[in-house]
Amino acid sequence: MSYEKLPMAVLFWVTFVNAYGMTFLFSFIGFMVVDLGGVKTKNEAGYLAGYISSAFFVGGAVSAIFWGWAADRYGRKPVVIVSLLSIVINSVLFGMAKDIYAALITRFLAGLLNGIVPASKVMIAELTTGKDQSIGMSMLSAAWSLGLILGPAISGWTASIDAEMG
Repeated sequence: MSYEKLPMAVLFWVTFVNAYGMTFLFSFIGFMVVDLGGVKTKNEAGYLAGYISSAFFVGGAVSAIFWGWAADRYGRKPVVIVSLLSIVINSVLFGMAKDIYAALITRFLAGLLNGIVPASKVMIAELTTGKDQSIGMSMLSAAWSLGLILGPAISGWTASIDAEMG
């Protein structure tokens, strides 16, 4: 293997955290919408939950080209660092949201300020050579999949603990 293990492990973790940050709300967002009082009936919760859930991806679609340019202009590491800080800050702000608009805006900003996907793919390509590139890309895909699976699973589990305690 002709790649460095520590940078690959860091990229694995970054990709996992990114995917987790995208999906952690899926297990409780409907309840959150009802709790925030954004709906007149529980049947309306699905619409707003869908809007809030997709806001991250809308923000990411709007800013994808910018983040590719920024990664080329300023470097991959600064883009990844800014993106990780954005995930942390916006996730905390999302958890503190007092209304539907705050939840929607923080999710949109989390996606808008997130350039991890383009930067990490290029970093894998730069860190690996030849046959190892397929291993590197597979590791990235595995980290992504784990984040997508564990995000809703862990938040659903912690939400059930909260429901039992409260």
